[in-house]
Amino acid sequence: MITKRKHSSNGIKLVTITGLPTQAVTISVYIKAGCRFDPVNRLGIAHFTEHMAFSKTKSFGNSQILARAIEQYGGSHWAFTWIDHQNHIVHLPKEHFDIGAKVLSETLFDLMIEDSEVEKEKGVIKEEILRNRSDPSKAIWDYVWFPLFFQGTPMARPYSGTEKDINLITSQDVQSFVKRNFTPQDMVIFVAGEIEQKDVEDIVEKYFVKIISNNEKRIPNLISDLKNPTLALQDENYHQSSLVIGVKTVPFTSDKKYALEIVKEMLGGYFGAPLIYKLREEGGLIYTWEAFQDNLIDTGYLVMNVSVAHENVARVSEKILNEFERLSRGDFLEEEVETAKSHLVGSLLSNTERGRDYINLYALQELIDPNNFKELNDLIEFYKKISLGDIKKVAAEFIKKENILLGAIGRVDNDQLSSLL
Repeated sequence: MITKRKHSSNGIKLVTITGLPTQAVTISVYIKAGCRFDPVNRLGIAHFTEHMAFSKTKSFGNSQILARAIEQYGGSHWAFTWIDHQNHIVHLPKEHFDIGAKVLSETLFDLMIEDSEVEKEKGVIKEEILRNRSDPSKAIWDYVWFPLFFQGTPMARPYSGTEKDINLITSQDVQSFVKRNFTPQDMVIFVAGEIEQKDVEDIVEKYFVKIISNNEKRIPNLISDLKNPTLALQDENYHQSSLVIGVKTVPFTSDKKYALEIVKEMLGGYFGAPLIYKLREEGGLIYTWEAFQDNLIDTGYLVMNVSVAHENVARVSEKILNEFERLSRGDFLEEEVETAKSHLVGSLLSNTERGRDYINLYALQELIDPNNFKELNDLIEFYKKISLGDIKKVAAEFIKKENILLGAIGRVDNDQLSSLL
């Protein structure tokens, strides 16, 4: 696998990934235009703009024509918005690379943003909001974790905005957001596949140099004082409760995130982790769980999320809190650390088989912290050198009891959660 980097004539960074046996090409554009950049009077506009990228462009007269431009070749076109960034992707057979690049370019820079299209998309997004609100495993993030972790900042709300927020958005708002945020210095284009380097560079120059640089934008601060450690959202209609327990960690630029990634593995990164064994095999208390770390531009968090029967919220919370305490005390041996490291490294290797896998691994490094970029093999070697002492140090610093945030949605109340801490 070979990775090359180059800047186009207008300053956009181009990263090509070749040397993988494939007949397909993936074109992926990462943009520093996530929902943290929503103006306070237009919450949800970043996510709304992502949706508008599938409506109508200069060359493709409606959403159906636009979709068929890729789908007629068996390809796919999708996007997502998160806190720091948006990602827009086209994946199709490599002989149709040109049309894939044209579609992606036009959906970002040649959108026909009409009032009628905006009004239509409002209905689509409201349906998405309702779907997410109806599922506690999704609602826990928008209505509990974000308000809890980002309390006092503009991100203490659903990433897509509320129905009231969506009603305020106009075509001019979308145009303004694109102009302000879709700029060369805030963008990285990835191309993965067996395409000649010169062909890639020519196509990028052909379709992506139309945008010009803009002044550097202000990055809204998301660092909170975290004065309130618990948040419960009562809803009697759910069949289960969803529980999230987490701590503030480090921004993406901190090397401590690598040791914390191993702590995450120890907490609940795999089936054989001690906590998962206690919850599933000994207690029969959970079916699904998720442990992950999210490192942002200026902050980060490590969380454990489980779905649980209403009557077991307190019991499961206590077991997870006990595990946080065990890790913070350093009450573990090198064997447990090595197992977690081995699982993490093995997961990296087994999940980097396709070009898009490498893009996902490298994207935020290139977008947020390019000066500390690590190739896959470098990253693996870095993890292998992390010692038992390193793990105990970061666990003691970040996982301690006074840092813990506890949130739940379902048949719970805040007094019940507060009594657990």
